[in-house]
Amino acid sequence: MAPIRILLVDDHALVRRGMAALLHTDGRFRVVAEAGTGEMAIVQAMQERPDVVILDMSMPRMDGLETLRRLRTLPIHPKVLMLSMYDEAHFVAQAMNEGADGYLLKDAMDDELFHALEAVMRGHRYVATAIDRSKVHAEATNPSQLTTREREVLQLIATGHTTQEAAERLNISPHTATRHRANLMQKLGVHNQVELLRVAAQRGLILMPRNAAGGSAT
Repeated sequence: MAPIRILLVDDHALVRRGMAALLHTDGRFRVVAEAGTGEMAIVQAMQERPDVVILDMSMPRMDGLETLRRLRTLPIHPKVLMLSMYDEAHFVAQAMNEGADGYLLKDAMDDELFHALEAVMRGHRYVATAIDRSKVHAEATNPSQLTTREREVLQLIATGHTTQEAAERLNISPHTATRHRANLMQKLGVHNQVELLRVAAQRGLILMPRNAAGGSAT
């Protein structure tokens, strides 16, 4: 059988090299391309047409969820395995609802990577063993009060984008982005952006930038 062709997407070259070295130990898999940004991932996916995309959840500019959404609009259908340091159920559920085939935690990558790849290639959905699947199922079937678009706006604000920039990234009007921001403040019971981000972080609603989450996390 031909090797399963894999595209690695992570903004840390060291992480990509580690994954590539690990995959090289198993002859069933071959890394055909790497990408350090979501934008480059889209380009490489169209050029190489991989069987599987291993995609980092937290990247600057275009994060993993936005990259996933764009991948799912392409005329190709690779399996997508999200790689993340976040184990909160709503992040897993959101990734799965957006079209991810699997969700693997970075700190368990060495132990579970091949199990996850085998599962998604068989057509199953894989969730890291350390994550409570019942909570993921509950979140997926009864999501929290924030809409998908509100979560997108919130995440862009958390990563330093202005409301105008968020509107441009999401292809919505500035007025609509402002309305989403106002809805977020009302739902979270806050009165300014500092409070919005603080409460959102406390509730685990946003992927915090690395320098705000300890600096060296990947």
